[in-house]
Amino acid sequence: MDPLLAYSIPVQGLKTGIHRFHYELDRDFFRHFESSPVGEGAIKIDLTLDKRPDMLVLDFDLDGYIQAECDRCTAQIQLPVADSRQLLVKYGEAEGEEEDEVVFVPRETSEFNVGQYLYEFTILALPITNTYDCQSDPRPPCNFDVLQRLQREEDTEKQEGDSVWDALKDFKNNN
Repeated sequence: MDPLLAYSIPVQGLKTGIHRFHYELDRDFFRHFESSPVGEGAIKIDLTLDKRPDMLVLDFDLDGYIQAECDRCTAQIQLPVADSRQLLVKYGEAEGEEEDEVVFVPRETSEFNVGQYLYEFTILALPITNTYDCQSDPRPPCNFDVLQRLQREEDTEKQEGDSVWDALKDFKNNN
């Protein structure tokens, strides 16, 4: 049985117009994808489907968090994730070059599974670095020992100067 079957939309039986779907993605969802960078998380997705005679327009709004290791202090954090994406599903054969946001399906398609798109849009919403504004958090999850050590190293470097760059400056002045 397909583990993503719960994410199939019966497009054949839908009337023309706006339809709304709600999904919640968690650990059980993300474990179905091999080598997923997300292990734990809670993502809520509101999907608005506009069924038209010649296509489907799907608007995804996602909001939630994933568990990640902070790139700054190595503490486990709930990294906020939010994004909006649109996907066009057109009936017929793909003509010419396909775009990332356009999918072609046969007109007789009875259901459209959005599971893969829910996963991909969540992964695309992940920030490049696993950090966030924890100063505004009432109880920040920070590893303050690591942050203090980093601050001491920065202070020491500022006092001593960066010997690598100083050596290069001397090299330039000698020529």
